[in-house]
Amino acid sequence: MSLGDFFPEKDRKEFSKRKVSVGTVLKLKVLDTNPPKEKRFIVVGSTEDDLILATVYINSKVNHAINYSAELKSLHIPVSKQGRDFLDHDSFIDCSKLIERERNEIENTVKNRPHAVIGTISDEDQEIIRKTLISSPTIKGKKKKKFGFYL
Repeated sequence: MSLGDFFPEKDRKEFSKRKVSVGTVLKLKVLDTNPPKEKRFIVVGSTEDDLILATVYINSKVNHAINYSAELKSLHIPVSKQGRDFLDHDSFIDCSKLIERERNEIENTVKNRPHAVIGTISDEDQEIIRKTLISSPTIKGKKKKKFGFYL
């Protein structure tokens, strides 16, 4: 049990709505990795109706088997642990793809597990991520437009 378990349902729901926004860093078990595991990811955008969130993963290293070219490697932003309490070590933000997640699903998880929110990225990091996503050749224009990453 955590302290959040003692708050009324309404307060926990309002907290989760407030905490899940662009720039929020979460640590949750995800099913779209092989094998499924707990991962850190950042909310980087949302649809116009705010029902679907765009997220990117934070990885401990770049997988060179998948990201074999210089162009693909350049889509992984190196970030140091220094000044980023949500990291355990120097890492990479993977801007080679956007992972879509339903806002309700994330908010419900945060409502029940508030400790899943582990931080917020800086405005500077947010801008670097945004520029990298906009210029990414591996993300279709239609998807970029869906989440407000206009070319």
